[in-house]
Amino acid sequence: MWVSIVSIGILCFSIFAFISRRKEDVKQKIIHNLFTAFLNGTHKILGVKIHWHGTPPSEPAIVMGNHRSYLDAVVLPTSFPVVFVAKHETKSWPIIGWGASLIGTIWVKRDIKESRTATRLAVKDRFDNGYGVVIFPEGTTCKGPELLPYKKGIFYTCADNRFQISPAAIEYKNANIAWVNKEWFIPHAFKHFGAPIIEAHVSFGPTFIGDDAEQLLTEVRDWTQKECYRLREIIDKNE
Repeated sequence: MWVSIVSIGILCFSIFAFISRRKEDVKQKIIHNLFTAFLNGTHKILGVKIHWHGTPPSEPAIVMGNHRSYLDAVVLPTSFPVVFVAKHETKSWPIIGWGASLIGTIWVKRDIKESRTATRLAVKDRFDNGYGVVIFPEGTTCKGPELLPYKKGIFYTCADNRFQISPAAIEYKNANIAWVNKEWFIPHAFKHFGAPIIEAHVSFGPTFIGDDAEQLLTEVRDWTQKECYRLREIIDKNE
């Protein structure tokens, strides 16, 4: 097993080195193609079945989803190159952390002010260079269908730069797939990855743009909360 992990690590490093030497426009295309292939492969291997609601954004946006599981990142495909904002603790995870670093994930230490500030600057830099950004503003996972409070920082970045926000609501048929209560990752993953099908409902909402951060936060969170309730009702009715 360790030989396989080391081999994957070497492969990730080699791909990263190759990408880093490309021009920015070529780099974007390579990263997006790799990420799309990763998503498609993950869906097939894990038996992920996604029920779509609404229309995903067609141009770079700040995609904000509620956070239920470590699978959330693979059920939010986009038609444009994206980077993720994620907790620094997951950077060292074998395979997952390596792959996330490969596509340019922005790592944030939420308990350190300087890291949060650097994250906001990195988001602006990525967006200015043609990338979309995927972020889960709750900052951690919860079972739902209720949402946790949203972190404010990213909304100030969006308001200051008038970045468009595309909210997404995510609910799984099996609500217990949510990774909560400090449960160990590997036992939780093995338990749920053993299911023949993992069903997810993903809904994309309207675009929000404005210069008032507090208003943006309220509008985006309110839409997402209502949509999570609606998706849960749809799932429960079809049980």
